[in-house]
Amino acid sequence: MASDSSPDSTHDDSLRVIVRPLPKVVFFYPIWIISLVCGLLFGGDPSPNVGLAWMAVFFFNLLVISFDFNEERSLVLILTSVVALFCALFFGVLGSVSTWFLSLQPQMNSVFFLMVFTGFSVVFFFVLLKTRLDYWEFRPNEVVHRYGLFPKMKRYSTEDMRWDKTVPDLLERLLLRSGTIILTTPHEKQPVVLEHVPGIGKLDDRIADLLGVKQVVAVRGEDV
Repeated sequence: MASDSSPDSTHDDSLRVIVRPLPKVVFFYPIWIISLVCGLLFGGDPSPNVGLAWMAVFFFNLLVISFDFNEERSLVLILTSVVALFCALFFGVLGSVSTWFLSLQPQMNSVFFLMVFTGFSVVFFFVLLKTRLDYWEFRPNEVVHRYGLFPKMKRYSTEDMRWDKTVPDLLERLLLRSGTIILTTPHEKQPVVLEHVPGIGKLDDRIADLLGVKQVVAVRGEDV
């Protein structure tokens, strides 16, 4: 049976899958991007509409990180929004609401936008650093958790392990195609939960293919 202890398997990317869970703050990247755009393109005292657009993205981001929108909640939110829109049209208040909303004039200049962008840039830098110091490595016969400034590791055999992929929040899936991986092993009392894993679909397929390699190698070993 093949083992990851050999130099080739250690450095062969086809025989390992790296999973880097992220903190929830990464879902603020839309406000990070729009802050940069507003700061660079609308210098001085930008139009109030720029501030309204920024505030809309900001509140959307707050909505994303404040609640978990599963399928049921997302459906309720969509239906409620549709009903509210039809009610506004029926009672003829949509125009008044739009006029009132556009009359708001939040005052923000380029300094504000660039300060927000800089603040999130610093936070995202440390998030990126953390993902390089704390991550999970799936191999054909083991799962390795590497963590710490001075690398430490914890190994789990894949023989007794089960992994499940879930997508608990549709908005998070929309923003980063992220989801949750749950590892169940007899060596831990509680399941190991890896939250906010970006690109969850492709990673799950690669893990399945990787563990499939182990089965093929085992059959060949028996034939020999």
